[in-house]
Amino acid sequence: MRPTRRLLLVGEGNFSFSASLCDASNGETCIIATCYESEERVSRQALAKTNIQHLRGKGVEVGFCVDCTKLKDYFLPAKRNFDCIYFNFPHYGRKAGVTKNRELLMKFFCSCADVLTEKGEVHVALCKGQGGTPADQPMREWHNSWQVVALAAGAGFILSDVHPFNLEDVHGYKCTGYRSQDKSFSVEGALNHIFTRGLPFPHPRPVICQTELEGKRLSFQVPEIFVDKINRRFLDTNSDHPVRTINEKLIAQLSQTFPLQRVDHSLSLLHQGCLSAVPQSNAFWIIPNTEENPNSDPIGKGTARGFLFPGVNFCRDIDQDDRMKAQEGDQLSEHYRRSSLLVHVQDVIRRLNFLPGTLHVLSGPVFRKCLISPRTLPVFHETLFMCAVDKGTEGRCIQMLMDNIKYTLSSLLPSLSCFTLNSTVEEPKSSETVELNDSVRPDPQLDKTQYFICVKTDTSDSKASVSCIGAISAAPCGPINRELGIVCASVNLDLVAMQICGISDWRMLWTVDERFLNQFIGGELGPFKSFSLYPPSYVHDVSFWVPECEQFDEVAFHTIARCVSQETVVSIQLLDSFQHPQTGQISLCYRLTFQSCDKALTRQQVAEMQLQFRKEIQQCLHITLR
Repeated sequence: MRPTRRLLLVGEGNFSFSASLCDASNGETCIIATCYESEERVSRQALAKTNIQHLRGKGVEVGFCVDCTKLKDYFLPAKRNFDCIYFNFPHYGRKAGVTKNRELLMKFFCSCADVLTEKGEVHVALCKGQGGTPADQPMREWHNSWQVVALAAGAGFILSDVHPFNLEDVHGYKCTGYRSQDKSFSVEGALNHIFTRGLPFPHPRPVICQTELEGKRLSFQVPEIFVDKINRRFLDTNSDHPVRTINEKLIAQLSQTFPLQRVDHSLSLLHQGCLSAVPQSNAFWIIPNTEENPNSDPIGKGTARGFLFPGVNFCRDIDQDDRMKAQEGDQLSEHYRRSSLLVHVQDVIRRLNFLPGTLHVLSGPVFRKCLISPRTLPVFHETLFMCAVDKGTEGRCIQMLMDNIKYTLSSLLPSLSCFTLNSTVEEPKSSETVELNDSVRPDPQLDKTQYFICVKTDTSDSKASVSCIGAISAAPCGPINRELGIVCASVNLDLVAMQICGISDWRMLWTVDERFLNQFIGGELGPFKSFSLYPPSYVHDVSFWVPECEQFDEVAFHTIARCVSQETVVSIQLLDSFQHPQTGQISLCYRLTFQSCDKALTRQQVAEMQLQFRKEIQQCLHITLR
């Protein structure tokens, strides 16, 4: 039994579980055992009468006629602080079916939320197959199960653990109550489900960032999907976050081979450039608020307008008209949130303290628009290693960098193999191969040596996944010194952390739930154990006509879905494409799957998100809903 202080047991039948728990607990644990029936009726059972006397003799409070769906009615506010609530094998009674039992569980979880401590647990034991999770073997069809995880989510709970309910572990426990009678029932294959509170969904408020760029004071609005990711300081010296641990180990290893100098973190999150110089599809372009332009874009008519922060007029994305101008040859000079630290290379080279032969290190967050997938990151931490070397020696520097990166990663996870792949060779494919991130894809327009940095977990599975976690390249140093070449190695720290710690969803790296960071205290890197098991998923479809003479912007479509759903959309699948035989107009049908990795997500919340999503794509992408 976990070291809890106040335990509440509801729905007890013969009180044999309460008696067993009482005998196993220490004197500091307060146990309150309750049942739905009256004492007179329960005491007709000899075993129940004996157990009640035993409990009272031990000082346990025994309650009768307690409705587990209205728990706050039975306890004063000062007593609504239970550390653990047990409900073993709940049942509506008699021959009640699935619907009635779901209703019972739903009301029970809502009732628990009123009397449970912030870090308390709710234990629900269910017979084989009732829960409806993959832990049940065999697993029932979803519609025929009690859907316990989805019901718990309605009260803000997530499933944090599940394990077999073993009678041998509960000495003296007798399972009775079959169809509300003093008859036993089988608990073979039964599971104990442990629920905890999930964090509530945030209500983001507009955040304005100020920075100085090329002598100008700029302010810009942070997109809503990044509001909770600004100033998280995962790379600070007092951080135990795995991305910092991995970064520090890479730097420490490389410092044994190269003279090493860290570049300060004062480089701006904004960068200035032309649309022709930076990929349009993955950059968050903005027109910032400046002294000369204090009220830029009062409406916000770009592809990311309105749905970011309606009514706040500080910035916008470059709109379609601007893109047309750029395509016609006009160099539209604007600002964008850096999508890679590589944009700072020339700035670092120009510094007086940039020494040839010294490895310069720059680390920080980068941002980009991208399609939705568990390993495609719109924000992540990148570390960039830069070294100027004599022309003709770039290959040796690349090899030294790779040798140190390989050594560091293999020391963190021996089963992880690291290798390079020439960018001119097609990336290896498998059923689980991760698509190469735009942030680590070498620039095909530049004349330089380019490689992907890839990792693969050694397993017996011939279809083991290959993940591209960075890029390494060599190019001329530029007009500053034409006798030197510059070697750059860019590493996506978030993808490395996911690979090392076995994290399947990038969103978990950014959770504010302390149960994540508590697993990495002191910089220890080990397998991550999820605290939200089998989260419910919900599916919604949307179909629409694409505007005539316009190319559908799928990246913007995914970006709107991220924002409106608070990053709970985990996949978007194109189901159907249809072209009208007479008008030639194109209709698209997409399927959105919603699922949260760390919060309790309900069907009602998803329905509201879907409605809002339909409004936003209609307004921002000018589509016609079907």
